[in-house]
Amino acid sequence: MSYELFIGLRYLKAKRKQTFISVITFISIAGITVGVTALIIVLSVMTGFEEDLREKILGINANVVVTELGSPMEGYAEVAEKVRKVNGVVGATPFTYNQAMISAPGGVVSAVIRGLRD
Repeated sequence: MSYELFIGLRYLKAKRKQTFISVITFISIAGITVGVTALIIVLSVMTGFEEDLREKILGINANVVVTELGSPMEGYAEVAEKVRKVNGVVGATPFTYNQAMISAPGGVVSAVIRGLRD
């Protein structure tokens, strides 16, 4: 019998006079087990939630955006075709990105409109 097993069993097994110590030991082990289990479950759920949220946020934004400064891009279809031919590009699509004001009886709110083309 190894030394560690001997010490562990010595404190888990109680003599007749020390039954209360054995009960406390088992309650402590059960409490630690429940706490560690809850921690592992919460960390797993939060990691999955974080990955899902990151995927949803980054899935809407492109890795690279090609724009023309100061004015709308002329000949965007040709530019999109050139971009599609670049090695490693999965997809390219034209989009519009404009600011707008939305008015209602309760007030005026600014908004950003982003439209993607099929």
